[in-house]
Amino acid sequence: MIKSNNNSGFTLITALFLLTAVAVLSVYMITARNVQQTTLVYSLQGARAMQAARAGIEWGIYDSIVGVGNCVNTNTSFTPTGVALSAFTVSLTCSSSVHFEGTTEVTTYRLTSTATTGAYGTLDHVYRSLQASVSIQPP
Repeated sequence: MIKSNNNSGFTLITALFLLTAVAVLSVYMITARNVQQTTLVYSLQGARAMQAARAGIEWGIYDSIVGVGNCVNTNTSFTPTGVALSAFTVSLTCSSSVHFEGTTEVTTYRLTSTATTGAYGTLDHVYRSLQASVSIQPP
């Protein structure tokens, strides 16, 4: 008597299922890695933009304190030196106002620093803006 083997295709189906599952998992892992890497790059660019804007604010504060009674030019743009920030353009605006506290004249400078890189609407566009106020009393 000859026995027929009814399970002959079961191993092939199992192997194809496992192969498909491993392929799908591999594609998912590669995609997740690429998304994570892209997110890290964007985060780093955001941190660099924040530091470039901060450099603009600090420069404006220094110039306001050293040049008492003289606000930084209304609109000043510059490119920071150094490898990490050289891709950014920093725009600094300053406005000043004078008020009195009792009989003491106080000059207040309002500084806005904006750091940008890349073209608007593209993936590499980064924009950060900081504001600061500095009040100075003449000696």
